[in-house]
Amino acid sequence: MSALGTIWLVAGREVRTRMLTKANIISLAVMLGVVIVGAFVANYFLDRDAEPAVSHVAVEQSVAALRPDLEAAAAQQGLTVELATMTAEQAEAALAEEDPTLDAFLAGDPSSPSMLVAAEPDAQLLAVVTDAVRSFVVADQVGALGGDPDAFGQALAGAAPQVDSIEDAQADRFDGAAYGVAMAMISLLLFALIGSGSLIAMGVVEEKTSRVVEILLATIKPTQLLAGKILGIGIYGLFQVVVIGGALAVAVTALGLTEGIEVSIGSALAMLVVWFLLGYAVFALLFGGFAALVSRQEDIGSVTTPLMFLLFIPYYVTMFMVPSNPDGTLVKILSQVPVFSPFMMPVRNAFGALAPWEMPLAIAVALVTIPILVWVAARVYQRGVLHTGGRMKLADALRG
Repeated sequence: MSALGTIWLVAGREVRTRMLTKANIISLAVMLGVVIVGAFVANYFLDRDAEPAVSHVAVEQSVAALRPDLEAAAAQQGLTVELATMTAEQAEAALAEEDPTLDAFLAGDPSSPSMLVAAEPDAQLLAVVTDAVRSFVVADQVGALGGDPDAFGQALAGAAPQVDSIEDAQADRFDGAAYGVAMAMISLLLFALIGSGSLIAMGVVEEKTSRVVEILLATIKPTQLLAGKILGIGIYGLFQVVVIGGALAVAVTALGLTEGIEVSIGSALAMLVVWFLLGYAVFALLFGGFAALVSRQEDIGSVTTPLMFLLFIPYYVTMFMVPSNPDGTLVKILSQVPVFSPFMMPVRNAFGALAPWEMPLAIAVALVTIPILVWVAARVYQRGVLHTGGRMKLADALRG
């Protein structure tokens, strides 16, 4: 059998043993359930927050002329006002109730009405009434002078300076929705890389402990075994990313959470897949090679812990450094480093802080780095996978 055929044979074995187990199927189903339920919960709270406040206002017949101005002023301030016509006696009775169903009562002259409330007036409602009275007075005075109140109102509404600033121009580049999507994507990326890397490391050590690796290496080369293991678990990891990321994208789109924002969920998911493949190639080689240095599951933490830091450090650096200075020199440099670029590039892209050449360069650097890591991982794996006893030193594996 050819070397490629052997690698695919090992990869198929990994897919079957990792992907089709009952535990993995249940865990994937649970994660999908969490994603869907989370989307519905978020939609519920967003809908509750989006519900406009409703104020109940009664007017005496003498100030009925204020109704159009009240409705217009309320619409401008985002307040929903329900108007009713009452007598003073009815309004006082409604306001005197233990749980008043009325917020205010207007009576008297429309140009200077009296506003009756149960206790303290609502600030937003008072502002609406004030704006409505002013609009009524202006329209009345302009009409008395022979002018057009509507034309005057439009001219007055547009009589405001247009303010521009350098900071505002820079802030316009930031798309909050795109940033939120990017953070969700790199969180999913972190989860997928940790899960896949841990599976590779545990699989390598498990085969060494059970001595299955000795049987396998009697028929195939160590590099073929490592490559097949990385390929198979990578297929499983990519499947998880696409399924969970796709479910999240479908859920938020179906619930209308993307309405009114200029974010391409499809493009974000495609970028996630690209950076997962590159990030996985980098970290999987490290997990697979270094795991061969130990012979017991109890010792696996000694080699995986430093690699976990290599995942968490870029993630948290991205969260705290990129939003504050997406164009900083240090950020630009780190985003070209293969362990940082899968996390930094999507977030910097959300800020519009990427020059046209930066993304292609980061991908090229990662692609150039991968063959170097292949050589390192293969060398360590070949010398460590048959080593028994205590932990083998990395220097010995590279030198041997």
